Amino acid sequence: WGQNQINQSSGINAEYGVFCWGQNQINRLECPYPVPLDDLYGWNVHDIAPGKNHHVITADYSAIAMGKTTMGELGMGPGTKSSSRPDKMHGVDGLKSIQCAAGCAHTLLLVDDSDSEAKKLIDDLDVNHD
Repeated sequence: WGQNQINQSSGINAEYGVFCWGQNQINRLECPYPVPLDDLYGWNVHDIAPGKNHHVITADYSAIAMGKTTMGELGMGPGTKSSSRPDKMHGVDGLKSIQCAAGCAHTLLLVDDSDSEAKKLIDDLDVNHD
């Protein structure tokens, strides 16, 4: 299945991995047909969501992002402006992400909090509750 946003698309194939196509500013892709995202080879990818200028990917017990960030949507901490290659999001390692979504300047993760270890990881997240 696949997702699309603006002029870019992405899809997951259980046997062959993650593919991207179209025109985007994430990896300067300008391709009319699907090409594999080799940096994710070996990951057990569950979900992928393209935002305006970024992608977020859930795999195993990690969330991965790549692209441009304006409001911290890559989840890689202050000072990160972009990542042309997929990289783990900070602070959510060890959480099982069930689903992800991305938009103009945000990323959302739906995580499994059914066990006590996951609940502790979530409680320990540095989240601004103001």
